[in-house]
Amino acid sequence: IGAILLPELRGAGAQNVASLLSGAIIRGYGRDHELEADGLGAEYLARSGYDPNAMLEVIGVLKDQEVFEVARAKREGREPNVYHGVFSTHPDNDTRLQEVVGKARALAGRGEGRVNHEGYLRMIDGMTYGPSAKEGVLRDNRFYHADLGITIQFPARWRVENRPDRLLAAPPANDALAQVLLTDLNKRISPRDFMVQRLKLEPLAGQALSAGDLPAYTALAWTNTPYGRRLARFTVVYFRDKAYIFAGARKDQDDERKYRTEFLNMALGLRALKPEEYELARGRQLRLRQATAGTTYAALAAESRLSAYAEDQLRLLNGDYPSGEPSPGRLLKVVD
Repeated sequence: IGAILLPELRGAGAQNVASLLSGAIIRGYGRDHELEADGLGAEYLARSGYDPNAMLEVIGVLKDQEVFEVARAKREGREPNVYHGVFSTHPDNDTRLQEVVGKARALAGRGEGRVNHEGYLRMIDGMTYGPSAKEGVLRDNRFYHADLGITIQFPARWRVENRPDRLLAAPPANDALAQVLLTDLNKRISPRDFMVQRLKLEPLAGQALSAGDLPAYTALAWTNTPYGRRLARFTVVYFRDKAYIFAGARKDQDDERKYRTEFLNMALGLRALKPEEYELARGRQLRLRQATAGTTYAALAAESRLSAYAEDQLRLLNGDYPSGEPSPGRLLKVVD
């Protein structure tokens, strides 16, 4: 992913991250290393007066997250983003893990050790969930960023990822990829000259446009993509002192018109936030709610600010994935 569409704008930091996340490096840590880390974690809990069995519950939550990611990736027609090997079995059925954690129980002293679940929940009430306002917020495929003062509309049903240095978007068929980046203008040149001088592109079939009253330029240009060397659609839009770079590529190079409208509309839909929209750019927060006899995750999901897979995400947050329901009187984490 680190090389997609516009390698000229990548920094050394991004390349280092890409290297660290490569599967070959991650898989170099074997099961023995993982068990050692789990055992030490349980030992630290026990020596601090907490219940070392909580380590098993934490790993169980991580396993549930992996199961959810695999199921979600299958629905979206993509490869899952999982840490292969570490959760090959559920902690309840992992004999070696049970033995490692069991050794720490001898260090716990008298009693079962503290858990203090409710105290923990009270401490995280109001904590930011997901991207903060400084990173921008997605709501129903519209991106809001208060500090930048902008909003961008992405196509309905497209999967959008808010990365630290870019926005990525892909259609349901997963046969195209779009990304949005921004950079400082530094000096005032036309959007076309920016494309040539700063992005080092050779624009073909270019056209000057306006995104509302914002100057813009769109063109095709050859670049490297996840699908190989392709003619990609590039659009540069100026807003204040920033240049927003929209790039889109298709898997099927022969169908020149496919997704052309979507690629262009993303760029031309960039606009300034309206005063009433700054509230929408507020980041999501974890909040506590006490369950009643009629509380269900489906009802909580309908009220939640979570847009995609809200019911699944709420179950994951509360340790009830894949099908559990809250019991009356229980404190639940919800997303506001």
